[in-house]
Amino acid sequence: MDVIKFAKEHDNVYLDLSAAFASIATKIALTELPERCLYSSDAPYGEPYLYRQLIEFVSPDKRTAEMTLGENISRLLELH
Repeated sequence: MDVIKFAKEHDNVYLDLSAAFASIATKIALTELPERCLYSSDAPYGEPYLYRQLIEFVSPDKRTAEMTLGENISRLLELH
């Protein structure tokens, strides 16, 4: 939870949720800072599909999941 506090204090910090080890931490991040949560595959480690499912399951709403699964990184990289 220190990471979430740190991210709140620094506007240029984003949270990578590709290999979250606790669903509660993912849920808190998605609730507290939905506009700064990012998903990536973390390949070749982990199970990207499971982490994606976790984000979709614990997101407070569909919009937050969409932001985390692509819109936030697109905005950050100015791809829109």
